[in-house]
Amino acid sequence: MTFVSLLAFVSAEVSAQLSVSYMMDTPSFTLAHEDTDKSQTLDTCYLTVTYRLKYKSSEKDDSLSYDDLMDLQLGRGYNAFFSRNLRDLDIKNTKELKSTMMFQTIPENYVGFDLLVNHDDSTTIVTNRVPYTTQVIEYTENTPVQAWTYLPGEKATVMGYDCNVAKGNFGGREWKIYYTDAIPLPYGPWKLNGAKGLILKAEDAGNNFVFEAEGLTQKPQPIIRYDWKRKVMKKDDWKRFEQDIYKNAGAFVRNTGARVLITDNSEKGFHKLNEEWSQFYNPLEK
Repeated sequence: MTFVSLLAFVSAEVSAQLSVSYMMDTPSFTLAHEDTDKSQTLDTCYLTVTYRLKYKSSEKDDSLSYDDLMDLQLGRGYNAFFSRNLRDLDIKNTKELKSTMMFQTIPENYVGFDLLVNHDDSTTIVTNRVPYTTQVIEYTENTPVQAWTYLPGEKATVMGYDCNVAKGNFGGREWKIYYTDAIPLPYGPWKLNGAKGLILKAEDAGNNFVFEAEGLTQKPQPIIRYDWKRKVMKKDDWKRFEQDIYKNAGAFVRNTGARVLITDNSEKGFHKLNEEWSQFYNPLEK
């Protein structure tokens, strides 16, 4: 199992640049910390749905060994979808950096994108964090609405709710969804929506991803947008850039300036990251 440990300190150079060394037993992508001190409150949610996302760590990972907790916040003006684990760790690290100048490395399974859906103009902003950097790239698209084929002969129970089943194609994958009439909201995890009730579970036919609801919270919470420096790209440009990052992972990490050392099980010490390394690339939306 891959581990990542981290040494962090503030350099004496101009602007007190944070210098970070990453040490791991196998090459892997990890996200850098983002500051959470400044944000804008856009709305207040009336319902939060927490999903566990399980997904592949490698081509042969049929057990979907990676997982993360994702929150879907539903508001009158906006919906938001993001990694709860990543957000909580960013908040914790922001506090720790101020007091101890140390912070916890972000686990490689934490999902580095979030969605902000604007109901007024039917657009979705997708924010992507670039591994090993504080760079944030986003694109805006018209909010997609899926067409579903309902399967009246199939039923399921998720979180104690009786669910109907439907299937449909989106983002280059075939999805099966489980939705409940008891919560008549046309929303679901990630970009999946448009069903006759709240989607509590979704799985792709290729066994790459499974979203399954684990909690519903009606406590009002702010829907926020952090004041990060964001680079705007077209969606197609981002997809090409993302694919290139994964295909040429070793060279990409070298160009970020991050210091990555790999443990050597046959010898004591570490060796440098192989620039020929490529990372497993399996995006939700092809």
